[in-house]
Amino acid sequence: MKFDRKVFFDTWGWLAIAHRDDRRHAEATSFYREFIVAGGVPVTSDYILAETISLLRSRTTLKGTESFIDGILAAQQSDRIRVERIGEERWLAAWKLSKKFGDKPDISFADFTSFVIMKELRITEAVTADRHYELIGMGLKKLF
Repeated sequence: MKFDRKVFFDTWGWLAIAHRDDRRHAEATSFYREFIVAGGVPVTSDYILAETISLLRSRTTLKGTESFIDGILAAQQSDRIRVERIGEERWLAAWKLSKKFGDKPDISFADFTSFVIMKELRITEAVTADRHYELIGMGLKKLF
């Protein structure tokens, strides 16, 4: 029986896994390994990977960044990680959502694109420390 639990991995999740000096590294890495072994499918987006690359480049080495992102891309090629693309339709949906939450300027546009993907794919859990996932009232749950 194939386990098909999908969890969205936010920038925070990837950073915690990739950066050994992150205070939640051990916890995030342990969750990720157990999740993968159980047949879970990490879902992320090209926008989240763009943020992750930028932050890893500023916090770690270029070689470490390249190795980590190349690992994600290789896992995508073998269907072990799902990387969703933000095309025009998703971008417009995220823009509409960002206008709806105009009173919350601290929510990033990348987060709005993540919310759109999660709603579309019926994913309710995210590997993130970002409280916005729970505060927007869309039934999303942060795992950290």
